[in-house]
Amino acid sequence: MENKGPVSVTIVNRVYPPDKGVISEAPSDLAKYLDRQGVDVKVVHTNGVYPGGGASGEIIGEIHKVNSIYDGKSKLLRFFTSLIEGRRLIRKALEVNKGVVIVMTSPPLLSYWASKIFNKHKVPWIYWSMDIFPEAFAAGGLTSSSNPLYKHFYNQKYSKAPNGVIALGELQSKYLSDKYQQKLPEVLLPCGVFLNSLPQKDNDDEKPKWKNEEDKIVLGYIGNLGEAHSIDFIKQVMDNLNAKSQKLILVVYGSKAHHIKNYYDKDRHQGIQFFDFIPRHQLKYIDLHLVSLLKEWVHLCVPSKLVSAVHNGSIFLYFGKKESDNWHYLGKAGWIIEDSPSAEKEVQTFLNELSIDKIKNKQAQIGSLPETMTENIKTAYAGIHQMVEKILTYE
Repeated sequence: MENKGPVSVTIVNRVYPPDKGVISEAPSDLAKYLDRQGVDVKVVHTNGVYPGGGASGEIIGEIHKVNSIYDGKSKLLRFFTSLIEGRRLIRKALEVNKGVVIVMTSPPLLSYWASKIFNKHKVPWIYWSMDIFPEAFAAGGLTSSSNPLYKHFYNQKYSKAPNGVIALGELQSKYLSDKYQQKLPEVLLPCGVFLNSLPQKDNDDEKPKWKNEEDKIVLGYIGNLGEAHSIDFIKQVMDNLNAKSQKLILVVYGSKAHHIKNYYDKDRHQGIQFFDFIPRHQLKYIDLHLVSLLKEWVHLCVPSKLVSAVHNGSIFLYFGKKESDNWHYLGKAGWIIEDSPSAEKEVQTFLNELSIDKIKNKQAQIGSLPETMTENIKTAYAGIHQMVEKILTYE
């Protein structure tokens, strides 16, 4: 029967503004778009915090909070408390929802509870696959795919499909189609471009102090350094950096960040600077962004830092597999070094051969890609709105 009431969407995620970080800003940006289209937007989240940094989106929608339990670093405690938080979030969404629920992936097993509870109560929901669990637990070495508990979560999740999928790219979407064994309604929404924080052309701020040496190439790793990312790659760049012609900016947080901070030696690693935070509008001053994704994590997540960098007109060096959405979508804006026994030698050779002319030639190849990325996000948001309307119409 056709739904006669107003279009209503409930977004569920562990964190939301004023908490900072991409994982908070992404739902806020979508919520603001939907709100402008006349959609009744509700947001269910905890009062927990994301262990990182970044910009903060606006508080949009009718807010419903549940208490968080644990924000510490113990992986075991985080796992068990996230199970409780996830159930609380989905139960709260069940209580307040009046339309379609968009389920994100923080806490990790949120989609497990959505599959279990929403399908039982015949509540339509869309899976926004920012990260894919429980597979990420196995990729991070926390468990194995043969573990009975892992199998339970995995089988429950994929036995009952959502009404639609918001995937980070074509390859991740195909991965999910294979897992669900059906082609679901989908929208492709790369994470890292936000319509409500687009750079203003007339806002040409002063160059940051770390960009005061025009004859030096600035490399940067800006963002989460978690289980999915390679600390060896960052160490190799640190060890082979030519301090006379290159400098490295590091803004690292996450589960592996301490490895890099402890590895740094001020005498051996010249030309390296650590910062707590760099605003998104300053990303354009980094000549070459460093991004990594371990092969075990391909399709399970897609680093947003690469998307944000290219959208700001920058280029990148990607340590990962070619068969990944980052390279598939934005490969012409960067170079790739694949994880192999020769990787360290390739990093050394790359840095030795890197020049300002090489940087400029690659930058020239970007062309109108940033503008295209903006239009892709607008199209994706419109597609999500249409998906919601169709689900409510044919519910």
